Amino acid sequence: MDMWRRKARGIEAATAVALAVALTGCGGGGQSGDGGGGGGPGGNLSQRPAPAFPIFDGTRLHEVSLEMSADDWQSIINDTRGDEYRHATLTYDGVKLEDVGVRPSGESSRFPGNQKISTRIKFDAFDGRGHFGGYRDINVKGEYDDSSMLRERLALYYFATFMPAPQTAHARLIVNGELRGVFTLREDWDQTSVAAHFPEPVGPLYRIRPPDHATDAYVYLGADPALYVPSPWEPQIKMPARGDDVIAPMLQAIADPLALETVVDVATLIDYIAVSAIVMTTDGLVGSSGASDHFQYFDPQSGKFFVLPWDPDNTFGSSGETPEKLIYSKLGRNMLTIAVRDRDDLRHRYKERIAEMMAALPVATVQAQVDSMYALIRDAALEDPNKIFDNGTFEWAVGDVKTFTAARYANLQGQLAQ
Repeated sequence: MDMWRRKARGIEAATAVALAVALTGCGGGGQSGDGGGGGGPGGNLSQRPAPAFPIFDGTRLHEVSLEMSADDWQSIINDTRGDEYRHATLTYDGVKLEDVGVRPSGESSRFPGNQKISTRIKFDAFDGRGHFGGYRDINVKGEYDDSSMLRERLALYYFATFMPAPQTAHARLIVNGELRGVFTLREDWDQTSVAAHFPEPVGPLYRIRPPDHATDAYVYLGADPALYVPSPWEPQIKMPARGDDVIAPMLQAIADPLALETVVDVATLIDYIAVSAIVMTTDGLVGSSGASDHFQYFDPQSGKFFVLPWDPDNTFGSSGETPEKLIYSKLGRNMLTIAVRDRDDLRHRYKERIAEMMAALPVATVQAQVDSMYALIRDAALEDPNKIFDNGTFEWAVGDVKTFTAARYANLQGQLAQ
């Protein structure tokens, strides 16, 4: 949906970067807002320098370098200080940013001793420090258990073709002069990224994280917002245009299949479920053990909720899944997907959408995208000193993603013909 909004924003960002670089070369003042001013020692850190390239330029392997206290970095590896931001100097594709914040991040990958632990770099973590390239922060993901190092980017490429999705790129991460390996750069869902896809004013955004697999976040419990917020509906935007009172009416309405379209953007919901079936994610709204980590955004203009993808790293058979998974598998584990599964018209639209997506992104196109990502990261992946698998496994895993994709498409075509 609204893909032109993201493309237009990307063009504007690239133009702004080019202009800022040109002005710098001519002795000009620099980019207004997030750019300008140097930001180095003695400079105004509220005005960061412009990035050399768009932050999520997926056509290049970015270089992200951190300089920080050795004790602070070790505390991140050991995960001994929680979500406290540690002070660091960041050099991003050659552009130096003083005094950014760094902390551990991630879910299953966040454990003490993980040498490829994911981190979050927050450009404005400390008072007086500004954004960078229009962003407040960036996720730097270790992909420690993905031997191909590209499944998440490939899955989000698939999602982004059909619906709002976070931007991604690859990078070499260096800390205190030491190579840490290949990491995935991923955009956060926040006010900035939401505004790239939806009209203003910006409404409430929620990260849906049930406390356990038995909890269905889409069950109506009553009218009081406190029954849902802050768990499992975690608010992500301060002072949105609408309040948390939008949650209960949505949950109450989805229990009535005929009212679903009044509270949920069903086209986006079906797109989300269809992509999830094709890439075979084991997480998110249709996770293997029930609905888990994903986002919901309430659009004040339409008065509807939009499901948003997040963290699809376990995809394309990454956990030993075979490509024969049924398209209705796991749709019975929460009230939202049950509504699609149990209505004849929505079930028909779901099957049609899978077929349309496979036609829009045929096997050859997806495999070419794998080849492109592989070419970008291959040399850096082979020299990655902290990956938990050998180089032969990396090469095999990339080929396995392509083989799995072909087998999944063939199986889906058979299911759709039934």
